Amino acid sequence: MHDLRIRRRVERATGDGRLRITLTQLWYACRSSNPSSEASPRRGIRAWVRWAVALPLSAALVAGAVVARGGLGTVCLWLVPVVLVLAAALRHRPERPASALVQPPESTFRALMHGAWTATYGGLPEGVVDDRRAAGTAARRRGVKERSGPPEVVVLCTEPVVARFLMENRLPDRPHNLLTTKAAGRTGGPDGPGRVREVLELLAGHRTGLPVVVVHDADAAGTLLVPVLRAAHPGRTVVDAGLRPGAVSRNRRAVRRFSAGTGLDAELLRTVAGVPEQEAEALAEGWWWPIAAVPPPVLAEAVTKAVEHAVRAPAPPPYLPGSPLAQGFLTWPDTVGKPLPSGAGTRSRSDRKHDRSTS
Repeated sequence: MHDLRIRRRVERATGDGRLRITLTQLWYACRSSNPSSEASPRRGIRAWVRWAVALPLSAALVAGAVVARGGLGTVCLWLVPVVLVLAAALRHRPERPASALVQPPESTFRALMHGAWTATYGGLPEGVVDDRRAAGTAARRRGVKERSGPPEVVVLCTEPVVARFLMENRLPDRPHNLLTTKAAGRTGGPDGPGRVREVLELLAGHRTGLPVVVVHDADAAGTLLVPVLRAAHPGRTVVDAGLRPGAVSRNRRAVRRFSAGTGLDAELLRTVAGVPEQEAEALAEGWWWPIAAVPPPVLAEAVTKAVEHAVRAPAPPPYLPGSPLAQGFLTWPDTVGKPLPSGAGTRSRSDRKHDRSTS
């Protein structure tokens, strides 16, 4: 971690100064590694149990060799090292929970940027704002853009970091209402149902018929938001602009994180959200991929495309969910700034069949 590397990451993340990004987004961009490990059960036998059995058994074998002599005594002597080797090999390995880290840790990176960097350069890099600090007057002017007419779309963002990014860059470039949920403390715990309920309550006060664009992480709660909102608001256009677990789980460049416990089981994710069984189990276990880690230029383009689609697309017929709007607009890119694939996020035939079966 050094000045030149951070400056290069800032230039890339801001699109050479075209965008304003948050400190959390810069932290993801400056990560040096993202080690993760799956959960493993307890294996082996505890040391005191192994040696409580092996040592008396070895002593008995030695005594037997002395008494028996001959061929039987030789066999007993050969068995002694075998018993000792087995006792050493059956080493106890305790149960290990799943984990995923982002290096350096966020607290370390923030201390660096607000400490040594600020002391040297007098402030954060140009175009970087701290999302944990309230937006100033200038930021509010940028976020609350002059509107030539009433709102055309509702952007519902479940990640406050991304909501701040959209506000700082006056995205999307249409009159809109930006709704965001409270910051979710990703410290574990069954928060999934509560987050889904919060989104429903947040949108309940905006029954204007405006199309809705949902921006969310690739996590258990995020996969449920769009199908639940379509069921709760029949006849209203709801477009998915969040991360799809299937797109990011197979990409090694995607930031992978883990928070134990979601409160949502795999069967619910599979039947309601149409998530494949293996992905549903991983999400229910607590694996998730943050949308704030998506390169900002790609994120800005994806949200813009989703909003344009939501505004122009005809509303689905009442009580008939989905059809052309059940698609995602964001897939994890291999290269920053790489255009999104033309077929990214389109629904499979099995997904459409599932929609018909549940209508």
